[in-house]
Amino acid sequence: MTINKTIIRELEHTYRRSFPNDLKRYLLVKYAEEPFPYEFTEQDLYANIRRDISDYEAGELDVTVKSPSERWQEEREHLKNLYIEKSCEARDLKEYVAELEQMLSDHGLESSRIAERRIEYLTESLSF
Repeated sequence: MTINKTIIRELEHTYRRSFPNDLKRYLLVKYAEEPFPYEFTEQDLYANIRRDISDYEAGELDVTVKSPSERWQEEREHLKNLYIEKSCEARDLKEYVAELEQMLSDHGLESSRIAERRIEYLTESLSF
């Protein structure tokens, strides 16, 4: 779920006051898109917006809106870091699978993947 001007008007009605334009612009930019790779539920969206409004009222929220190129650069950096993190997780999982397969092999057992490879190898060997 993403924000729109109707949601801002509803929030202004709920708070019984009009929000400053800089806060409105900030909210419209910040919550205009889903946070890839996730999605905001309605509850999450409203909770995050309420937190931002509270921080703004306390003077703890910088509502400076970054240029599109700055936002794209930040998103690119975030996605790059996410890719690196997931690549490391995939590598670690491959190593873990190899360890588990070695444990099975040490006890005279084999994983379904090893069994499939063995059957495939035997099938290819017999077909010649």
